[in-house]
Amino acid sequence: MSDISYHAELRLSSNPIYLRPVRTFVKDLAENIGFSHDKIYDIEIAVDEMFSNAIEHGSVGTGSCIVIRCLSTDDMMRVIVSDAGQKNVPNLAWIDAWLDTVKRGEKCPDTERGHGLLVAHSLTDEMNIESNSMGGVDVHLVVYKEKQRIAQE
Repeated sequence: MSDISYHAELRLSSNPIYLRPVRTFVKDLAENIGFSHDKIYDIEIAVDEMFSNAIEHGSVGTGSCIVIRCLSTDDMMRVIVSDAGQKNVPNLAWIDAWLDTVKRGEKCPDTERGHGLLVAHSLTDEMNIESNSMGGVDVHLVVYKEKQRIAQE
């Protein structure tokens, strides 16, 4: 793996008007690093899903802040989507329940919604969700230029 690394960060209000700019941002970064067209599309969709989740489930109105950090080398790209959470929602129970569902490759039962985590998981080589110090969650998405899917715990 290359030692050259690239770092970028966006801080955005929790508002769907930023979905397209977020996708453009990660797309342009992945293109500049040299990812294939298919991998770039996977990154765009996975980040779009996690940004959408942060807006809907990890924010209290449009005044909340969502942070998107991109850490990359010539071989891989890690995107971390961080939200501040909703004050009355116990994040750990939510994380555990959804991770179990995602790991089994199952859709959320009885709903047409709620497939964002499954989509992001299927499009990335690694995915991890953890609580953060703001009371929300950090979703880590990793995509490698070359196929090297890591067994996700």
